[in-house]
Amino acid sequence: MTKACRDLLARVGAPLTERLKEPRASWDEELEGFVYRFFSAPRVGALLMAVGAVLRRHGTLEAAWRSTGRRGWEALEAFAALFRTPGADLGVLVPADGSTGAAKRLNLFLRWMVRSDELDLGLWSTPAPAELFMPVDTHVLQWARAEGLTALKAADRRACLEITDGLRVLAAEDPLRYDFAITRAGMESKNTLF
Repeated sequence: MTKACRDLLARVGAPLTERLKEPRASWDEELEGFVYRFFSAPRVGALLMAVGAVLRRHGTLEAAWRSTGRRGWEALEAFAALFRTPGADLGVLVPADGSTGAAKRLNLFLRWMVRSDELDLGLWSTPAPAELFMPVDTHVLQWARAEGLTALKAADRRACLEITDGLRVLAAEDPLRYDFAITRAGMESKNTLF
């Protein structure tokens, strides 16, 4: 666990789910001075508020996912919509309504929650691993272009869908099976691994 993650968890307090479910006006006091990469305290606070609201309404994030009653990208969009509230600035943490982006962070979160292996938690029973989408960023896109899975130049939704479809040919039941290796290969080729 990273230092920033430990710091954030300590600021939120335990038990985590119960703390997030507590109705509150903001997380400003607890998050004062917190920064992780390009995520400011107000943006992280807005995400915590949104997660708390979803937890109060659905009980768990998996139940919230199931509540969408959808599959594929429609489910991903409906799930993201559960976190958006007027005036809340979630930035890239949750895809904006009508976004054509690859929803990398949300797809990565789903990978962690659904897949079960040495890297992923596998805590959710739905969606199935076969329904996941590749978390596409510049590194994955570079690898996919070199391998002929896409000719697209932007790491957007179209690229995500093309790359995922290409990976489904290799492993229909789990197209994200090779995600970690692919990401590392892309990062190594750009010398951004460490």
